[in-house]
Amino acid sequence: MKTPPGYRYLSLLAAGAFALSTAPAVYSQSQEETPQRDEVYQLDVMEITGSFAASLAVSAEKKQLAPLIVEVISAEDIGKLPDTSIAESLARLPGIATQRVNGRAQILSIRGLNENFSSATLNGREQVTTGSVRAIEFDQYPAELLAGAVVYKTGDAGLVAQGIAGVVDLRTVRPLSYGERSIAASSYYEWTELDALNAGSERGGWRYSASYIDQFADDTVGIAIGFASTDKPGQGKQWNSWGYPRAYYDDANPLVIGGAKPFIRSSALERNGLLGVIEWKPQENIRSTLDLYYTKFEEEQMLRGIEFPLQWSSAVLEPGYTADRGLVTQGAFSNVKGVMRNDIVTRDADIYAIGWNLEITDLGAWTANFDVGYSKINREDTVLETYSGTGTAGEGATDTLGFTMGGDRGATFSPSINYADANLIMLTSPQGWGGDVVPGGQLGYLKSPESEDKLLQLKAFATRDMDGLWNLFSKFEAGVTYTTRDKYEYENGFYLAGKNGATSLPLPSKTGVSDLSFIGIPGQISYDPIAALNSGIYDLIQNPNADVLSADWDVEEVLTTFYAKMDIESSVMDIPLTGNIGFQMINADQSSKGAAATGVGTGVVRVPVDGSHDYWDFVPSLNLNFLVGEGKYVRMSAARQLARQRMDDMRAGTNYGFNAGLASSTDLLNSPWSGSGGNPELEPWRANALDLSYEQYFSGGQGYFAITGFYKELENYTYNQNLLTDFSGFPTAGVTPALYQGFVSRPANGPGGEIKGVEGTLSLTGDLFSEYLSGFGLILSGSYTDSTVRQDINNPASPIPGLSEKVANATLYYEKAGFSARVSSRYRSDYLANLNTFGPRGRNYRTVVAETVVDAQVSYTFQSGPLENMSVILQAYNLTNEPLATYDQGDSRLVVDYQEYGVSYSVGVSYKF
Repeated sequence: MKTPPGYRYLSLLAAGAFALSTAPAVYSQSQEETPQRDEVYQLDVMEITGSFAASLAVSAEKKQLAPLIVEVISAEDIGKLPDTSIAESLARLPGIATQRVNGRAQILSIRGLNENFSSATLNGREQVTTGSVRAIEFDQYPAELLAGAVVYKTGDAGLVAQGIAGVVDLRTVRPLSYGERSIAASSYYEWTELDALNAGSERGGWRYSASYIDQFADDTVGIAIGFASTDKPGQGKQWNSWGYPRAYYDDANPLVIGGAKPFIRSSALERNGLLGVIEWKPQENIRSTLDLYYTKFEEEQMLRGIEFPLQWSSAVLEPGYTADRGLVTQGAFSNVKGVMRNDIVTRDADIYAIGWNLEITDLGAWTANFDVGYSKINREDTVLETYSGTGTAGEGATDTLGFTMGGDRGATFSPSINYADANLIMLTSPQGWGGDVVPGGQLGYLKSPESEDKLLQLKAFATRDMDGLWNLFSKFEAGVTYTTRDKYEYENGFYLAGKNGATSLPLPSKTGVSDLSFIGIPGQISYDPIAALNSGIYDLIQNPNADVLSADWDVEEVLTTFYAKMDIESSVMDIPLTGNIGFQMINADQSSKGAAATGVGTGVVRVPVDGSHDYWDFVPSLNLNFLVGEGKYVRMSAARQLARQRMDDMRAGTNYGFNAGLASSTDLLNSPWSGSGGNPELEPWRANALDLSYEQYFSGGQGYFAITGFYKELENYTYNQNLLTDFSGFPTAGVTPALYQGFVSRPANGPGGEIKGVEGTLSLTGDLFSEYLSGFGLILSGSYTDSTVRQDINNPASPIPGLSEKVANATLYYEKAGFSARVSSRYRSDYLANLNTFGPRGRNYRTVVAETVVDAQVSYTFQSGPLENMSVILQAYNLTNEPLATYDQGDSRLVVDYQEYGVSYSVGVSYKF
């Protein structure tokens, strides 16, 4: 067995523990002398508070008492987090930023590291994910069913599913600890300021929730039941460019737009969630908790637009164009064949999670804990593209298309033909795409990927009071966690062809016109693509090509984690000290099955492939908390940290090529074998981390100040590298090559770098300054992060994805006599992101322009009378209509994406019995 990584890091932690144990004036303190510690990494209770200001105070108290550096969100009341989305609440925490998807906060970056470097749990149990990565999509968890969340920014031996950036633990209520009966219900109407852009879509929808908490049998049995339903519409205008090549492909000429794919989007999100909790405490030393969670997530997007192949096509840039600083800003293309698109994208996902915990205390000096968690996701997507135009490739009218680059919004166009003329337009393949499979070209494409992700987690641990061992340690804990995970994703693709070989078809009988004036096009013919597909006018031809066959994958992973730690409770030079020191020993056994495929059409060759890998990791951690004054803490953490790789990168599949013309070559650099694929032998990202924090809490729960510096030495990062691969046994079409090895581009562990930064928070209540400011409050947070890690090993200027150097948040609120108002703003600077699209698979990174999103809320809660405890709430999101925009090549004029979502509003009532 090779030496576990991180061994050298143990010496630092061991030296720290030795220094503490031998420090002068060290003595064990009584419970009264040492602040009560709240071990938030266990399944403790999230307190329900009743107001926004009170939820802030509870969150601050949780943060103060935590043995680690954490951020905490607590619900205002049952079914009422400070925001309607848990992702938006998390985005207001220091050092955390979100990426919006279709206008919703969805993807988290923590301390400059993207979603792949963090993990998420529900009540301490790791969760499966709907996407190809490990990161959960937070908008799929109804905020109404959550009591709060804890973000762990430093490591602890007792934490499962740790990440390098952090761990986000979503929490549900504990009915016995809640302590009273509660019935709550809410209803909201939500709408967007944008008109319904597609026929049949809606501007508004409803959101409901209800919850019931009670205790029975002399408070030995407690139950909590919750239901939340959302029917949320969305509208959007989306610009997308293909890129910006040189005009006429000459490096001496300016850049010009290569093609465009603008759409109007109308979406409908339906999400129904159920929560159940049963607690049983038959006697004082036994507590059993059963958690049940289910979410049904359905989303449909209707997209209509015209895809214009320009410089990267047979279109011709006409002379007389205008250029400014190396970019063509105005001109015209002739011979343009636009591809009119009527597309639909759907997602249907079922999320299941069940967990059971048994805690037995007072076993002498011991406590035992057993925990079981199981989660599963089934996901089915549909991506239907249908094409229309003036005729097949080489036939029909062509456009002379004028264009003007519009600053940060992309281009607007001036067409010479009428795309709303039903006498001119037909269902066809204007560019002849897919002609290698469909003679004359495809009339569309249907992709229906499906995925299943299953995870079983078993954990058993025991703790023992140490009674001040060596005047330093208060408690010992040791345990084992066993996790098995199996995730597969299959891509099913079909070309749409005309019946009986027809290369063009008449438009469906029921058509309309969609307004594309945001790009200068007055309108385009529109129709229902699902109805067209179901009418039987198309033949479906399965995509046989190698890139589709090799994209299927199945990854299995078994992790066995042994851990032990000692809690510290002592004093150094009369300064109270708490914390812990511990380690994890992790064995990983991972494997994948897939296909290696080559060729297109009838010439495709498919070979089953698999791969596996196992290894050990040693993960030590040390956390120290010094109480240097009343409400003043200095915290220090040193830890080894891991984050497991994207599961799609761990696939065994390979899209390979065999060049028979090089069969006689004996030079590996000129081998007949080549390809690209995944890597089942990928090991985790590993980092050594140091954190130092100062926190000051003001008396009476009137706020706090915290500033933290962090440093992460990322030992490795993942880059696509050419790895030598054995192709023995692969078919060679009768040719005998001299070599059966060749280089394949695969993701592989490569050099890392440093990530460092500082983050701060200031939370204040008006009472701290004057009684005249009673009810007012202010929360400010910000962070600055720098990194030497690069996304592209060959491009030192490419930043790591997800890193915004500057992140800032501000919330101003007022609460008094039942009235509440607040306005919040969150800012993040430019960052590199992978904008997931419904088109080709894979990653396409581009720079997202800095953004500031402003939200507001006003509410009133009746304090007495027949309406007591009823609240009326008005909320507004994205008040400044902040777009999501990206650009290319480091030039903000080269706009790749510009997505406008509009302002969203919500008005409703909630009532608590």
